[in-house]
Amino acid sequence: MKTTGAYKIWRIIYPIGIYYVVSSLAYFFLTLLLGAGEESYMLRQMLCAAATIPFVWMHYGQDRAARETVYGRRGIRPDARFFCTVAGSLLAGASLGMAVNNVIAMTPLIEASAGFQSANQAFFAGGVVFELLGSCLVIPIAEELLFRGVVYKRLKLYFGVTPALIGSALIFGIMHVNLVQFLYAAVIGLLLAFVLEKTGKLSMAVFGHIAANLVAVLRTETGWLEFSFYPTVNGILFTVVMAVAGIAVVSLFYRRK
Repeated sequence: MKTTGAYKIWRIIYPIGIYYVVSSLAYFFLTLLLGAGEESYMLRQMLCAAATIPFVWMHYGQDRAARETVYGRRGIRPDARFFCTVAGSLLAGASLGMAVNNVIAMTPLIEASAGFQSANQAFFAGGVVFELLGSCLVIPIAEELLFRGVVYKRLKLYFGVTPALIGSALIFGIMHVNLVQFLYAAVIGLLLAFVLEKTGKLSMAVFGHIAANLVAVLRTETGWLEFSFYPTVNGILFTVVMAVAGIAVVSLFYRRK
């Protein structure tokens, strides 16, 4: 087996390249078909993410088969421990997602980032159905397969757990292009990689990702907990409570063997 540094980097980078080539081609043809209007943006994003899943699954499946050859296969047992893990993943994703969003909203970063404002406007210009199906289901599955299932696992194999946690989070953040989304995605990416590491199940990272995106969509569409976006006493207190709740769940995962 090749173990040169260049080979290792290539093994990590080229699945990301394939993901974005497939996504970009799909986006191009969908734009020709559906138009470039903001009202179809989320539908196009959802379909692009769906188009990447078979290609990413190919790499993920190969890596998983190799791991199972060495370590054996671990099935899912729907017992109390499993459902507690699901609940913890959901709570961690939702609470830390809200806390990070709130902290960013309380700073001048959003006003200073034209890229984020443009992306955010397009994201919420279509129907809520596409926001829920795309952002809260299809996109989390596609991104977790790539960034945690393939990128994190390969970084861990070649460089160890800590570099993999940090590296995969930074890569995930960078791929979101603008500064606001970079900060949010890097923190959430670190959490999701940690959840995967401590549970051994990619599905738990998917659940955490879905929860983080779901509360973001619901808060924007309904105005739910809007007070917490502002640096008032109530807003800061709520943000601290969410951060503490998320950290508490992370600490429980940390104690797992």
